Amino acid sequence: MSALDIVHRHHNAINSRDEQGYLDSVKFPFTYQNYNGVSITIEDQKDYSAKYKMRKEIIEHKEPNWTHSELDEAVEVARSNASVVYKYLARRINKSGDIDLVIQAIWIAVYTRREWGIQFRHNLGTPT
Repeated sequence: MSALDIVHRHHNAINSRDEQGYLDSVKFPFTYQNYNGVSITIEDQKDYSAKYKMRKEIIEHKEPNWTHSELDEAVEVARSNASVVYKYLARRINKSGDIDLVIQAIWIAVYTRREWGIQFRHNLGTPT
C-alpha cells in the first residue's frame, strides 16, 4: 500500500463510518489541528476511544445533513522516505445531494513499522 492509498483508505473510512477502518488508517500518536486553533494529539487507539469522538460523529454533530465527502484532490506537496504531505480538497455532500462545504486540509502520511498511516491532519477551512 502506498501513501496515496492510505489517504484514500482514510477518506473512505470516514465516508463509510467505519470506525475500525478509520483507526487502522491512522498512525499514533495522531494529531488533528483545526483552523480555529484547536489542536489535539491522541496517543493510541485506546486513548481515542476513551477521550474523543470519532471523526464521523464530529461531522454528523456539526453537519447533521452530511452524507459523505467527495475527494476532489490529494496533491503531493512534499515527500521523504518516511512521510508524504498532501493537500487534501473535498466537498461535503448533504442529504439533498448538494454541496454544504468545501474543505481543504493538509494530511501527512508516515511510514513506520512497514506500513503507511495518516499521522497529522490540519483543517485549513474553506478555500478563499
